Amino acid sequence: MDFNQLGSWSHDAADLRREEDKRWYSPGSFFYSQGHALVLAARYFRKDRLISIAHGGVATKHLHRMHLALFGQLMASHEYLLKDFVAQVIQIVDIFDDRIKEAKWITIDSTHVLSARSVQTHVGAMLLHSTLGWHDPRDVNRRYKNLFRYQPIDPAEYEAMDRLWILRHSVAHNAGLVIAHDAVRIDLPRLSSQVVDINAAFIEEAFNFLCCIARRLAEQIGDRVLLEWLRSRVKMGKDWPRDKRLYTWMKLLATFVQSRAKALPKITKGQYIKDFNQASRPTNEAESIKDN
Repeated sequence: MDFNQLGSWSHDAADLRREEDKRWYSPGSFFYSQGHALVLAARYFRKDRLISIAHGGVATKHLHRMHLALFGQLMASHEYLLKDFVAQVIQIVDIFDDRIKEAKWITIDSTHVLSARSVQTHVGAMLLHSTLGWHDPRDVNRRYKNLFRYQPIDPAEYEAMDRLWILRHSVAHNAGLVIAHDAVRIDLPRLSSQVVDINAAFIEEAFNFLCCIARRLAEQIGDRVLLEWLRSRVKMGKDWPRDKRLYTWMKLLATFVQSRAKALPKITKGQYIKDFNQASRPTNEAESIKDN
């Protein structure tokens, strides 16, 4: 069957323009904006917004279905964060190219290359956005550690991440129904062959948990990536006009704006000089270049 011609969704609103800036330059900040918007949507659609005669089972069923969809979107936003951070690093700088070449999980086929004739994209997005395997926190940590020598997920968080991804799988592939095997895997046998009840409180709790990982990714791994790039420039000396564009992007990559209403910060020459001086110190002294 034919589908109606699709268009891109857009709205001339200041908050969406802020989100677009974050999408292009700050994956961690973009995740926060996206995730918090989903939390707000989950809070918005509630029974007390309906007239009293509409508080019956039909409203409950529709509310449940919307919450399932919002939870699926939240997990998709988290997966996008994990991929897009690497994609942006690849696009911005070349200092990790040798490690990228050795990463067997990064593959690309001819159709991805040929698609660039019709639509614009960048190298990092072409390599990363179609990759799979981001639902296992152990694999995620191995990938990040191999590329950047640091990992974003604390091993103590593995169990919680496994549970979220299994629930996401149930929502995305089984219409919310938890099969027996998955019920055992998340240690909730009572959910076997049942549709899981995901509500607004659970979505918010999951978002807050994932924000810890997003912040760690931006402010710790992004910090170290920026530091490693600056060290590659030390021999050439400080040069703000030369480094301004790449430094600004790298600095924003290492930024986590925990507010939908707040725009990305302006990056200044003073920050560059401070960070460059920090990177010029011996390795054991240059542990962090974050502004306090």
